[in-house]
Amino acid sequence: MRKLAITVAKGESMTNDKREQALEALSFPEAPKLVTDTIPGPKAAKIFQEMMSMETPQRPAATVFPLVAEEAKGVTIKDVDGNIFIDFGAGVGVKSTGSCHPKVVKAIQEQAPKMGHMIDALTPLKYEVVKTMRDTAPHDLKNNCFMTYFQSGTGGAEACIKQSKMITGRNQIVAFEGGYHGVFGHTNAMTVGENYRQGYGALMPYVHHLPYAYCYRCPFNMEYPKCGVECAKYADYKLNTPYTGLDDVAAVICESFQGEGGYIVPPKEWWPMIKKAAEKAGALCIADEVQSGFGRSGKMWACEHYDFNPDMITFGKGVGNDQPFAGVMTNSKYLEKLTLQSQPNTFSGNSITLAAVKANYEIMLDPEMDLMGRATELGKYMQSRFKEAQKSIEQIGDIRGEGLWQAIELVKDPDTKEPTRPEFLGDLFPALFAKGLFSVPCGRHANVLRFMPSLTISKKHLDISLDILFETLEELKDKMAQ
Repeated sequence: MRKLAITVAKGESMTNDKREQALEALSFPEAPKLVTDTIPGPKAAKIFQEMMSMETPQRPAATVFPLVAEEAKGVTIKDVDGNIFIDFGAGVGVKSTGSCHPKVVKAIQEQAPKMGHMIDALTPLKYEVVKTMRDTAPHDLKNNCFMTYFQSGTGGAEACIKQSKMITGRNQIVAFEGGYHGVFGHTNAMTVGENYRQGYGALMPYVHHLPYAYCYRCPFNMEYPKCGVECAKYADYKLNTPYTGLDDVAAVICESFQGEGGYIVPPKEWWPMIKKAAEKAGALCIADEVQSGFGRSGKMWACEHYDFNPDMITFGKGVGNDQPFAGVMTNSKYLEKLTLQSQPNTFSGNSITLAAVKANYEIMLDPEMDLMGRATELGKYMQSRFKEAQKSIEQIGDIRGEGLWQAIELVKDPDTKEPTRPEFLGDLFPALFAKGLFSVPCGRHANVLRFMPSLTISKKHLDISLDILFETLEELKDKMAQ
């Protein structure tokens, strides 16, 4: 097992330089490193082409990203040809503590010979994880919630909808335009991306969508803060006015920060107003933290940036990091409202996964590394570099984010805000990939570059990534404006 190159004696504080060296040692330090004449290289290209007919075309990564990964360390990926890339997407927001962190690897190695799968019963390890998660839950949920575990964010979102209907005895669900909550059952109906919905016939009924706080493209054509957060006022109107069709709402569910819809951070007033509107309507308020949670925003949970108390939180991705792990935190006052034995899940007690989760929490909460505080500072640094680049690349229309949840929205013209053509990403991302940077787009117009590297990214690898990004955008400026 790899060991950190830097160790700190007991009682000695880690300096910033030592911390950066320790973080850099988690990755391939030479990244990016390209050893083949073309990207993807010959081995990767052959496997990629053959797999196109052997895996479902429904999987985005199977058809879009010609990456055939063989090894991953920290924030870097080595493909089958030996090319090394910087992963600026962290497996779509999954790898909060990076790939194969030594503490996580050690935890898995030590647990694997003891026990893996077990019926979803109690184990000492599960007890420890539950206690830690409850102790670090946000706001009123801190030591005042019960847990439900699954393997994906979709499973967690499905479970919270089932719970909210049981708790309230109601049927309707309110979600938001631009939202992503999963791709099965209720979650597919709550998710609004056309490619996830079209061709599947009727979706689950009783799901209604309201405008999200997308200030850069306000659906009410207003400007924050003069708007008074009109989108939240409209949600209150819909939820609490007769004859709007929302008369049986069990829950209002929304991503704390919106991911797939464009990496959007709502203004500080929005969430408290949404919570108040839901409460007045007798509905539960659910914060979806699958992508924005577990330290990414600079706080353990993104909803901690707002003054409100969610009734439930769905989590996933970064909590498990290298292992699939997701679920729901639900306020303890609803415990007795749920039907006994009504939500089995075969693998929710998997001890190898729980060992990884425990290690991830230890890494995230380590005061010496201070990953969340560091994420806040790196986020500010990234925004300063975006603003500097915007001076020469006027197609950077909007800059937004918190912590290591950052985005720039590309436009043809900053005055009209007309989005760049979706086809432009077909030029941009291969160009980034060819220079050793792997990233993932998002946005309703396919024009948002989202940056969600692992919180363990070194400043060196962050700067290299931004240099590649800005160099490539400069090269493609003319195509952006077309």
